[in-house]
Amino acid sequence: MNKDEVMKSLKEVNEEIEEIIKSLDESTDGDGDKNDDPDEKRAKLEKLEKRSNELISKKNDLESQLKEIEEREVKENKLKELRGMLNATKTIEKRGTEMEKNYNVNGAEYRSAWVKDLMGKELNTEERAALTSANAVIPTGIAEEVYSIVEASPLVDAVDVSHITGYVTFPVETAASDAAWVAMGTAATDGTDTLTPITLNAYKLIKTVEITADISAMSVNAFEKWIVARLADKILKAVNNAILNGTGASQPSGIFKVKNSATGTFTKAGMTYKDLMKVLAALPTGYAANGTLVMNRALFYGDVLGMTDSNGQKVCVADAQSPAKFNVLGYPVIIDDNCPADKLLFGDLKAYKFNFASDTEVKPDASVGFRSGSVVWRAMTLADGNLGDARAIVRFDRATA
Repeated sequence: MNKDEVMKSLKEVNEEIEEIIKSLDESTDGDGDKNDDPDEKRAKLEKLEKRSNELISKKNDLESQLKEIEEREVKENKLKELRGMLNATKTIEKRGTEMEKNYNVNGAEYRSAWVKDLMGKELNTEERAALTSANAVIPTGIAEEVYSIVEASPLVDAVDVSHITGYVTFPVETAASDAAWVAMGTAATDGTDTLTPITLNAYKLIKTVEITADISAMSVNAFEKWIVARLADKILKAVNNAILNGTGASQPSGIFKVKNSATGTFTKAGMTYKDLMKVLAALPTGYAANGTLVMNRALFYGDVLGMTDSNGQKVCVADAQSPAKFNVLGYPVIIDDNCPADKLLFGDLKAYKFNFASDTEVKPDASVGFRSGSVVWRAMTLADGNLGDARAIVRFDRATA
């Protein structure tokens, strides 16, 4: 019997036992009919007792069956639960394996599929599924190569670059008191240190690259090197310009656009050694150890390269390890044409914070170049930058008179 049948039979047995108990109570009641035949009464009692014993035996048997059924149900439920957990684990492992195989943007297979897609080459089902699921995000390896080229540029390398997804806040010390000597038994005076947070947002940086139909004649490896160089060059130009000249409106705030703690001018006719000393002296000592000069090519080659000190010695020398790099009195010089004409910076550029807030996403649009058979690819990333400590960098302009 199943559980429902056992419970039904047990209910019927309990009801019959209750009826027998009731009958026994009536038969043994002293108020019963005195005309009842004693022999009949005794026979009736024996019959009830016999039936009662049969029912009790049946009840015990039914209760044992019910207990076995319930114990079996508990075991089956546990086994079912374990099977479910095992199946779920297998499903997760299977999905994980599939994702690792098809959608891992770190993998060589995805990287190859991404480059082939850019070139307009035919993809198999697995490659197409990988690109669709990963939203055609630039492969990690290629992104790292692009960023390594960008960050190797002198200006980007000199600032503080991070790769933190979304908005990021940096605490910056804007006012601080020095440590003070205190006499024995004298209470220390509370400091006036102030920490001011600067928040970097996530502004869109977009560059489009048109890829013509004849690009398919290139090998995958050659095209990959070309696209890495192209993306790096375009991103680098935009980032360099933003670090120096960004307006802060839907783009980073550039060093020349924020308020510097110290500014000055140098001689209109041409920067002199005395002017250079004013620039170096304007930066607080704590920042000078990491000081770097930033200017454009015209100012460097026109005013600084041939400058001599009071003893007639040149203040500018080429770097022994890299002749294309220069030092002025030991301080490195960054020559960047994004630097406005007749202006220069001197300071610890690590005070400028620049954050890439997302991976680079690359998507195509064939409709733009439909007539020529070309495809326009849009590369987009999110980034922001701002000067954290205005005391760390000083700015000098050529005098107007």
